[in-house]
Amino acid sequence: MSLYRDAAAGTLNEVTLNDYLKACGINEQSKQRGGGTFGFTPLALAARNGHAAAVSLLLSHGAHADGLSSSNRTPLWLVTARGQGDNRANIVDLLLKHGADPKYSHPELQGGSTPLENELKQLKDLHVVRLLVDKKGVTQKATELAAELGDSNINDVMQSTEERTKSRDNAVNLIFGFIQWGINTAGVLGVNGIVNRAVKSFQFTRNRENAIGKRIAEEIPAPRSKEDFQKSAQAFIEKHKLNKFFPPSDSALLDKLISKALDIQNDDTSPMGQSANTEELVKFSLYQTILYCDDSASMSPASNDKRENRISDQRDLVRRITKICTELSPEDCFVHLRFINTDLPNLDNLRTVDISNRMRLVRPNTFTEIGTNLRKKILEPFVYNTTMKRPLFISIITDGVPSGGEGSPEHRNTLRDEILNCQDFLLTHGLPPRAVVFQISQIGSDEKSKEFLQTLTTDPNLRGVYITTQQLDSKFRELRGNEWDLESWLFRLLLSPVLGIRPR
Repeated sequence: MSLYRDAAAGTLNEVTLNDYLKACGINEQSKQRGGGTFGFTPLALAARNGHAAAVSLLLSHGAHADGLSSSNRTPLWLVTARGQGDNRANIVDLLLKHGADPKYSHPELQGGSTPLENELKQLKDLHVVRLLVDKKGVTQKATELAAELGDSNINDVMQSTEERTKSRDNAVNLIFGFIQWGINTAGVLGVNGIVNRAVKSFQFTRNRENAIGKRIAEEIPAPRSKEDFQKSAQAFIEKHKLNKFFPPSDSALLDKLISKALDIQNDDTSPMGQSANTEELVKFSLYQTILYCDDSASMSPASNDKRENRISDQRDLVRRITKICTELSPEDCFVHLRFINTDLPNLDNLRTVDISNRMRLVRPNTFTEIGTNLRKKILEPFVYNTTMKRPLFISIITDGVPSGGEGSPEHRNTLRDEILNCQDFLLTHGLPPRAVVFQISQIGSDEKSKEFLQTLTTDPNLRGVYITTQQLDSKFRELRGNEWDLESWLFRLLLSPVLGIRPR
């Protein structure tokens, strides 16, 4: 192997990278022929092939975010032109945060095409588009390409965060102007006059010819209709072959979700109230969420070297996660909760307040038999020994490496093996691959845990398993003072595995 082939395969780690760098520069182009690496920098290979962990590692060791490969291609240009895998948005985010030029172009590259123009021509990933827009990667050509697509979701994300905020503010100002007009008119016309004149002049939903009505209609994103939600959800169901769970002839759950979605969309107090997000939340809510939490001894501040109160941080996180998961859910479809070690009664269909009460009863203790008990407490009762009624989203939160006491069947690869066994079960029993979606997240700053999760990230057999690259508790504390950003981050974090995208 070599630096370039390891970067292309996503198998780089700290030790091998340091060894390779003794013999070559981190920004040098490959001179090796025959392996598809010739002319590329290590960062370009890792980025193009979708290996976020390798990209992060190379950047942390001094790789230039805009280091050129042959034909004057930067890593960001390559990711948007021909990037592979499910990690593209995450990789774009990493490159931009390390100074990659969002408007980079060269006349020899597809007529001077920029990263955003590439994305709009190729994969049209909404998260990638939004990242590039927010970093001011918009060009006149990109604007024209977006308009030609005629996609309302693309149109939404082509607005920068500042523009979206300004649009909401303008709409609010217009509405308050209308209200003030009514107040000022009251003394002249009286109540009946106000009502009659308002009905004639400001019948926004029926007649938008009035100038103010036109402006408000332009500033406020059009809400999704019931038919819009149904069409979007049905396309998602068909794409991921979930028709077994949601046949067109029996859409009781979907109807309930859409009914709630119609109520909350365009609620400006929450990111979930934005129409595009509400639409995605409907798809997410088709899944039964199971939160699988770590309660091993190291979750206690007295039992880990960093003195981190991971069990307390997990309680806060899980409470906030549950709030999002249950936003649209009907009474019998709330969140299920399980712990690695602790067994409690009544852990199914929990609301936010129920989750908080159960989490307070848990005391960290003993080992991290995370794989063994994943099978025993979740896969056997909800997948293997039953007829599945809904697809499952299993979110695993852990602070350490799998381990068991003397005589325990748990070993380092047990979690991986149980996930692979589950995927094999789905295949052999005629169930769609996305009938069970796994997400694994780290809480706490244990380095061994980080290394363990990185091995899962680069395991070629674990495709479709979503492993977050951030420490949940660290990011949670960072955003705690900003309610909107906190909810946006958690929202993206949860939706990414189910929708088959990577969180920003």
